[in-house]
Amino acid sequence: MTLDKIARVRAALRSEQVDRIPASFSYHFPEEMRAGHAMAQAHLDYYRTADPDYLKVMNDNYYSAPNLEVLSKPSDWAKMEEAPLSSQCFQDQLNGLKEIVKAVGNEVPIITTVFNPFQNGDGMSGWKATEHLKSDPEKVSEGLATITHSLERFVRACIEAGASGIFFASHGGQRSRHSDEEFDKYIKPHDLSVLKAASEAGAWFNLLHVCGENVRLPAYTDYPAQAVNWAAQLGNLTLSEGRKLFKRTIVGGMKQDGALLSGSQEDILSEVRLAVREIGSTGFMLGAGCALTKAVPAERLLWAKEALHENQEVIQ
Repeated sequence: MTLDKIARVRAALRSEQVDRIPASFSYHFPEEMRAGHAMAQAHLDYYRTADPDYLKVMNDNYYSAPNLEVLSKPSDWAKMEEAPLSSQCFQDQLNGLKEIVKAVGNEVPIITTVFNPFQNGDGMSGWKATEHLKSDPEKVSEGLATITHSLERFVRACIEAGASGIFFASHGGQRSRHSDEEFDKYIKPHDLSVLKAASEAGAWFNLLHVCGENVRLPAYTDYPAQAVNWAAQLGNLTLSEGRKLFKRTIVGGMKQDGALLSGSQEDILSEVRLAVREIGSTGFMLGAGCALTKAVPAERLLWAKEALHENQEVIQ
């Protein structure tokens, strides 16, 4: 029996047998395609050519506090004010998301990217959040709480707009970046609050992406998400090791800077085969360990899907 995309993804999230392993990839669009109608059109063009089983809506509209442009020192974090839902950083994303949902929301699951509070704060501080947190963690955590409250409203609005859930990009989990105590006390609670807001709003497909090298994956096992994604290289756990840890659907198998970008069709087929042989055909969706490092012709992404479809018996 052939499943439609929504049914196929739902079945994969329940670790049921599927007609074909779902597949989806994403990459960052040019700056002029990151908001409103231009963002929507870029995603719809991508969707209609690359044919993903779920559409991840990229979000490069970072948080912007109404009273601060830059967090230049640790004490600035405590001064931060919440951004209302009417803020441009939210509306640029929501307007594009609504247009995408209106066009294809009845045929494909749509999840919108949300960077965790720490990453949003890192951008506002000129990528000095780690330094600031070590210097004055309480002030930084106070600012992260402010960002969190704003993001909670934003993710609820995304679900109300028709998104199936969020692609939650969690940064700050590298072992070399923070101690276990710093992560558990000052980063994780804010992450959990945002994901909880999405779940309470009715999200049925939250995809947790743990970004970076040598990440502390065990710390993420209680994050409320239906699926988990990370780069199964860079000193991280393999797919099969992660499956044992999370006991839920895993997304990945392809390198974000590997065969999909520059390999032959046979190279892509080989990478797909290796991933499926390692983890199996249930409770798995093919994707990259992170956003592809550059845009690629849709034909190359379709080769990966064809490998799943045409070689189903071989790779199983």
